[in-house]
Amino acid sequence: MDAFSLSSDIHPGRFRRSSPLSRAMANVWPDSPVHLTFIFLLYFLVSLGGNALTRTPSVADIIWPANGLLLAILLRLPRRSWAIYIVASIVANVLAHSYFHFALGQSLLFSAGNTVEVLVAASLLSTRDAKKPDLSQPRTLARFVLFGVLLAPLCSSIFVEVILLAERVPQELLSVTSWFVGDVMGIAVMTPLVLAIDKQELLDLFTHKKRVETVSLLIVLTVLSAMVFALDGLPVDFLLIPALLLAIFRLGSSGSAIGILLMAGPAVYMTERSHGAFSLVRSDMFIHSFFILQCFLCVALVILYSVTSALDERNRLQQELTAAFYEADANAGLDHITGLANRRSFDKQLVREWQHASREKISLALLMIDVDRFKLYNDHYGHVAGDECLRRIAGILTDTSLRATDLVARYGGEEFAIILPGASLQKAASLAERIRVSVENAALPHAACAVGTVTISAGVASLEPTGGAERTDLIEQADRALYSAKNAGRNQVSAGDETELR
Repeated sequence: MDAFSLSSDIHPGRFRRSSPLSRAMANVWPDSPVHLTFIFLLYFLVSLGGNALTRTPSVADIIWPANGLLLAILLRLPRRSWAIYIVASIVANVLAHSYFHFALGQSLLFSAGNTVEVLVAASLLSTRDAKKPDLSQPRTLARFVLFGVLLAPLCSSIFVEVILLAERVPQELLSVTSWFVGDVMGIAVMTPLVLAIDKQELLDLFTHKKRVETVSLLIVLTVLSAMVFALDGLPVDFLLIPALLLAIFRLGSSGSAIGILLMAGPAVYMTERSHGAFSLVRSDMFIHSFFILQCFLCVALVILYSVTSALDERNRLQQELTAAFYEADANAGLDHITGLANRRSFDKQLVREWQHASREKISLALLMIDVDRFKLYNDHYGHVAGDECLRRIAGILTDTSLRATDLVARYGGEEFAIILPGASLQKAASLAERIRVSVENAALPHAACAVGTVTISAGVASLEPTGGAERTDLIEQADRALYSAKNAGRNQVSAGDETELR
């Protein structure tokens, strides 16, 4: 499904192989009542969690994840579907604030501010086809940071401040700043996290082989955060950085983003209760503890984005290098003029087919083909025309009815070879004759010889690898048959004795 980034571009079969929960979520689609209900409940629970982290109503949220969740959902939906989800989010927001005994006016104001923030970000970041933003692209990431992480929370903060000033409600500038940074944190963490959930990376984290490691690392981050921020007077928050780096390397961007959310829970809870490293701030400057904690979480996000970007770039370069290696390896096996397999590929394939024929006790046939009087052709028409002539003949060879197991190669110069696994001498000779006739019928001009057209000669051999025979014997036999055809007047096929070297 699109929202919660379980999108329709993932085949449902993938979820059937993962878990019952994934299978159930795969059947929930956008614009359906079930989908809307699911998003309503999810947004309500996330809003409750955001409020539950702070017990002091006058202090704005250190991190408000609900807006980041809703923004990710809207970015995966067409704009015509936004209205119903916005209405559902407002209702969920009001209910969540009311649960914590906020006045109705405050609940409506906070819901309006959140709605303004999400609509500004979604309007500037969404595309007509509701395609998920690819935050791995620098330009898309820059737009997300500018419009989603900075501009939208700023508009929301200004909107709330203007309403409060109009109502003549006294507000400290720092409270608005804390609101702004909390929303920045929520969008910066939650939106990429939700957008990443439909990627195979996150599904792989909870496969049978990876599940224990994933859960263990997330528990370690949570417990370590609780321990660090439960200590009074000991600024040991830096201990979380190695654990976070380990999570980034082992769990990737999606898993480590979840880890930061889990790490933030104990940090916010303990700091709000004057525990941990950031509680060293004077009691009359209590609100600064929250600002310092927000800065700490921002640093964690910078580490996350920087390291994952570097890892993604490394993986991209590694993939390009691997692809270039395979391409170079493939090109190394091709003749650059005709596009056929070259002598190197021919030798390797002959070894494999000879071993296979020896195991299966079957014959192996070989055609050696030579273009008649090709030196005269080059002298008369030039080497460029000679290369084109070889390409035309190579095309005729590949157009002949060959099997998938057969190999056509340029053996060297104007000579070609065809490996025919399991073919008898008679069948191989029949194929060689068809090729000779096809070249003759092509009537490629050759003014330097009496015939007037390009012709070929072919030698055919077939051996069964028994009685001490070697693959070089097969080549020698086919080569002798080829010279026999040329000595007999060219433009003909000569076949060796199939039992000659058994």
